[in-house]
Amino acid sequence: PIAMRTNQRNAIKHTAPFIITMKFQLAVLACVALLPQASAFAPAAFSASKFKSSVSGSEGVRSANVFLNRASSIDDEEYLGNEGGNNAWSKLIKMRDFDPDDEDDEELVKEVLDATAAVLEIEEVDDEDPSSLFGSALSLVRILVDQLKKKKSLDFATYPNHPEFPDVDLSGAMKMLEGAPPANQIFPLKKIITLLLRIQTSVLGVRKVQNNIDNATHEDSYRACFTKETIGRFGIIPNPANFLPAPYSVDNWEKDSEFARQFFCGTNPVMIEVAKDPEKQLSKNLVNYFGKDKLQALADKNELLFVSYDDLAELKVNPHQMFPLPLNDASGPDGGPAPQTHPKYFYAPIVLFTYDYDNDELNVLGIQLERTGDARVYTKNTCGENEWLAVKCQVTAADSNMHQWVSHLGNTHLTMEPHIIAIYNTLRQAKHPLYTFLQQNCRDTLLLNWAARITLAKFDELSFGDYQSSVGVGQFMQLIGKMWSRYSFFEKSGLPNELASRGFTEDVQIPGYFYREDGMKLWNAIGGFATDFVDDVFDSDEAVARDVVVQEWARETTDPDKGAVNGFPTSFEDKETVAKVLQTIMWMASGLHAAVNFPQYDEYGYVPHKSLHLRADLSTMPKDDAEIREWMFENMFPHIRTDDEWFEESSGPAAIKSLQTSRLLTTPSKNCLDNLSDKFEVHGTEAYSKFLKNLKVISEEIEARNDEAEKANKPPYNFLNPSNVPASIDI
Repeated sequence: PIAMRTNQRNAIKHTAPFIITMKFQLAVLACVALLPQASAFAPAAFSASKFKSSVSGSEGVRSANVFLNRASSIDDEEYLGNEGGNNAWSKLIKMRDFDPDDEDDEELVKEVLDATAAVLEIEEVDDEDPSSLFGSALSLVRILVDQLKKKKSLDFATYPNHPEFPDVDLSGAMKMLEGAPPANQIFPLKKIITLLLRIQTSVLGVRKVQNNIDNATHEDSYRACFTKETIGRFGIIPNPANFLPAPYSVDNWEKDSEFARQFFCGTNPVMIEVAKDPEKQLSKNLVNYFGKDKLQALADKNELLFVSYDDLAELKVNPHQMFPLPLNDASGPDGGPAPQTHPKYFYAPIVLFTYDYDNDELNVLGIQLERTGDARVYTKNTCGENEWLAVKCQVTAADSNMHQWVSHLGNTHLTMEPHIIAIYNTLRQAKHPLYTFLQQNCRDTLLLNWAARITLAKFDELSFGDYQSSVGVGQFMQLIGKMWSRYSFFEKSGLPNELASRGFTEDVQIPGYFYREDGMKLWNAIGGFATDFVDDVFDSDEAVARDVVVQEWARETTDPDKGAVNGFPTSFEDKETVAKVLQTIMWMASGLHAAVNFPQYDEYGYVPHKSLHLRADLSTMPKDDAEIREWMFENMFPHIRTDDEWFEESSGPAAIKSLQTSRLLTTPSKNCLDNLSDKFEVHGTEAYSKFLKNLKVISEEIEARNDEAEKANKPPYNFLNPSNVPASIDI
């Protein structure tokens, strides 16, 4: 199921039909770095070779679970900290000139790959074949080992211009880490195995339904992707191999209520705004169509809301090719240029909503897709049933691109990066008590971001971001740069200020916006924890002002040549400001990221519900409404199967990849906000104990509301339940 190859520039090229994504490559890379000597943690009876030969089918899942349980007993700190010992990790760290022709070096990595292959059910590892898993993993480990060092301090770097858009300056985007992350940022062993197990079950899930996909109609093939919840003659036995459960959207994606609900409780709940002045905030098309007096009357009652994808309208290349030139000038058939026959389209919509306070429901009023003076305004009453569905799908595709690249990658992963570097260089190096608090918010993010830049968002051929999204890597980096140009730390990463900037001030109470409702509860609880923790560290404002390490942290974060984070304090003079900073960083790394990450399988899993790209705009849509539905599944949605052999090898069915990627991205964390007691045994013990009690109350309130929703046959919102919220951006 998995194959990759290396090119002349020693970059990884993706040729997997199913699951070669940033996360898989990261898992393999981390496995190579962390599992180099199976005997270091496994008994002789559990050797790599014996494990490999015993794995097949469902037995593979059981064996992997045994492997996971065994790995969980390892003391990661002790294992990784033994750099002076004779373990294989030490050898890898010291391998500055990794030589694939050296038998000792090769055997060291091959032993790891044998175990990795066993978990992934690959029958053998062929080190002679450059397109094999071994060859590709060897390339990945060479990249890592070449750059990985035990670093006392980390360097900041700026983003280079993208080759497809060489004249667009990206140096103004947020700072990134120079090179690879330090050795202490590598994933712990247990997490690696957890990710591999998630990958394996996803692969097994697709295998179980592949025949159903291949033999179904175009429309039914998207539904056929999911495994059954129950099995047996009467369908009452829980399916132990339900690895790809059908998300809520499968049976609800066509409903207007579900379309609207996403903007409050879906993957991207951070773009909807309350309309205060429709004439200024909305397009002339919408104002003229509905009438300014009607719209203003709705706005005066806080019943008018909207989402406007303005930044998408400024992108120059639309449609964007899956394999753009010049990056893919040698990745096509027979080594020539990639065919420019795979366009992906996007609109920059404006969506208008009304809120029904009697029924606590958000309703769609109208949609404008184009940004021209004569752009049509679509409404349910003026469209055919299938035309209206196609219009909504164009909106969700636009939202997917803003969500995935701006709200998710840009506003959480990459925005946290300069903070983590500055914290590493100051508070961590000085072993400052504040690092006890912030360490929990920095876990795993640097490695994820680094891996994303060489896979998901790489500036090279066959980039995941180019063939999977409508806008492509070069343009989503422009979107991120634009987001950062407007960024201010407290205004954009502090929840109350960010909500107020979209019109959700304290006097505007709109039920059903659970991102806001649960988020504010979590924000306030974090604020109390931060205040108590700071009180435990500093006895006065004067103690803060004279703390040289804390002042250095502020300078490092705000220095234009270092962190360059706009709006962050340039110095600390009082405890209140320190607590506010801790609160904002913890919220950004925990609640904000959880809200935009963990709904992904529910929404992206069933691709027609939320596509990251569409293969057609509405200009080629049939005029007859009865023909539109079939056209959408055959011509508009991402491929779920293809007869193009080169395309199959280069990117694979995008729908399957979206399903599996979203499944992996929603892997639950082991380091949630309510599971950190062992991290606060020296500093902040009482503060964290109090925090836990507050989190328990929040959890109980959310679970009680979800119970009521279930009784009313409504979907739950559990993404900001503290028991589900990781303390850091760790997936």
